[in-house]
Amino acid sequence: MELLYQNDYGATYRIFHSPNPSCEIQLVIDTAGLFMSRSDLDHLFKIVLKSHGSSCTCQECGGDRCNKIWCTNPLMDIHLKVDERILFLLEDLIKGTLFILDMESTLEEHRLKPKNDGE
Repeated sequence: MELLYQNDYGATYRIFHSPNPSCEIQLVIDTAGLFMSRSDLDHLFKIVLKSHGSSCTCQECGGDRCNKIWCTNPLMDIHLKVDERILFLLEDLIKGTLFILDMESTLEEHRLKPKNDGE
């Protein structure tokens, strides 16, 4: 395992030789470790971004801001109880992880190219 990113809420790790090759990331929050693919992490990030200040449409919340995040895919359901502080920390954790995962392509995109001697 290789630590990718961490904050006060949790950490993410790159998993090498995972039994499920598509689940190369482990998101550790509180005492739970969730094995995820990159697309799972992208999907969770979209849900976190939509959760900021939005009201819930379920009967239980009655139109108030929802205090939970529910993310589902064919392999697992993630149900997290959150407040605004936890929501921001979760967003930071996912953003930091996505940045690290994309760092090589980001560096390549912004790398200065040396001039050819003939130019």
